[in-house]
Amino acid sequence: MENDFENAKKLVEATIRKIGLDPANCRASSGSSTSAGQAAWTLKRGSASVLVAVTKREDEGVAYLRVASPVVTLPADPARHEALFRKLLELNAAGLANAAFGLMGDRVVVVSERPVAGLDEGEVDQTVRHLAAVADTFDDRLEKDFGATRA
Repeated sequence: MENDFENAKKLVEATIRKIGLDPANCRASSGSSTSAGQAAWTLKRGSASVLVAVTKREDEGVAYLRVASPVVTLPADPARHEALFRKLLELNAAGLANAAFGLMGDRVVVVSERPVAGLDEGEVDQTVRHLAAVADTFDDRLEKDFGATRA
């Protein structure tokens, strides 16, 4: 697992460089991001903030790549939630190609996660770019159509 974890970190940093950013400047500043079991970077792509994390789950003996982005905060009017949730489920079912919408508290997020075993640079690049594009596209649409607030 250690080799997979270290390899995944290198792949993420290569992708960040390919995007034109310095991985050292993107490193997440929270204390947990520098622990032995997690490495995380934050990127801004369009209007979307994207968190890229490689995490070891010792209880499973597996390391994961997780890419996540907050999209919008739920509308203040709870009567609008059902229509928004329906739209998010429809978007998930329509095929977001390795990404899905979900809720974290009152925030709509888009996430992608997979074990790092067998991960390659092209997959990391596609996952980060695609997830950022989904977040950047749908933050405006969900804000306009449902009265949500862009995250």
